[in-house]
Amino acid sequence: MAENDLSEDEKTAVEREEARKADYARLVSMKRSAEAARLEAQGGDYYGGAWKQWRALAEDYQAALTEHVAAYGVGNRYELEQEVLRAAKEADGAVTEPALG
Repeated sequence: MAENDLSEDEKTAVEREEARKADYARLVSMKRSAEAARLEAQGGDYYGGAWKQWRALAEDYQAALTEHVAAYGVGNRYELEQEVLRAAKEADGAVTEPALG
């Protein structure tokens, strides 16, 4: 079916789904940035600026996650957060926990 054959409701649904997917990708990117900042802050001597950057990124991510749930009614916030975390870790060049040893 061509896009021109879609009803207005169907077009709106398609646009909403595209927006939801784009916002989800943004959440994954935000989570990866926050995790990278956390690892950097934990990786060296105490540096207040590094922790401040991590906290700011983590707060922005949490706010965006809450907004996503409210905007798209995706259900359980915790489950969405776990999905985003898995996607962030699975992405190419994923942020990984430092090896203990």
